Amino acid sequence: MRIAVIEHAGSGDYAEYIFSLIDEKAKQNNYQTKTWSNSVPVSQQQIAEDAVIYIYIESTSTLLLNWLYKVKIPSILKKIKAEIVVDLNGIASDKIKIPQLVAAAPFLFNKDLKNLTGIEKFAFKNLQHSLQTAKNIFLYSEKKQNDLSNTGMKKLHTIPFTAPVVFKTFEWHEKILIKAQHADNKEYFVSVIEDNDMDGFMLLLQAYSKFKKWQQSSMQLLVLPKFESLDAAIRAKHKTYKYREDVRLIEDIDEKQVADIIASAYAYIHIATEYANLLIL
Repeated sequence: MRIAVIEHAGSGDYAEYIFSLIDEKAKQNNYQTKTWSNSVPVSQQQIAEDAVIYIYIESTSTLLLNWLYKVKIPSILKKIKAEIVVDLNGIASDKIKIPQLVAAAPFLFNKDLKNLTGIEKFAFKNLQHSLQTAKNIFLYSEKKQNDLSNTGMKKLHTIPFTAPVVFKTFEWHEKILIKAQHADNKEYFVSVIEDNDMDGFMLLLQAYSKFKKWQQSSMQLLVLPKFESLDAAIRAKHKTYKYREDVRLIEDIDEKQVADIIASAYAYIHIATEYANLLIL
């Protein structure tokens, strides 16, 4: 079976999570995984009978996204003879004739459009059409599934966020080694930010400065990139930060190390920039 997966970099964490599940299952079942190339004829792309073909779209323009979903993507699906398409952007198209599976990400339930990316706004505006067109819709919570129950429960399925098995709780004695390796044997907070999220990093530093002034604590802060390494601008800002000796940027580590650091932390700090004013008053 050939399965096409449509993804956009701006579709958020739930899309990335479903992508990782598909990729893992493809490897477990010996499926070929390929990225579609517009510049190479389909006859030269050597697609196996059992394959997952990733189709990445970059546009955030409403005009171009309409064209992609009505003309370009249906054409690609015919060329590669896809039997199922999984859209990670929350979008289904009536021009696609094969079964469409759609991931309904959290942003689709957000009534405030001003904080959405271009493709998220497009998906939100086309939500009702996508719900009617898709064969199956995956949501991240049963509550949201109930919210959409008027679309027909048979097509709604819950796939909640779950952590990989490498993430687990630690006993106190297991945490000692991690603290020695990364925090000079001190307690620490940990936070994960987007690799180039300067606004999020600044918010984190502002909150940590408030904490240091209030508590005069030796508690450290470990900052991890969402992917591999932090942007040069973030590293430069860190070098000029007043409490830089207590703030550590942890980069280029594997998933097991990330899991150990999070398991050993005093607390995990989640950055929500839309509520920034509540944290820096």
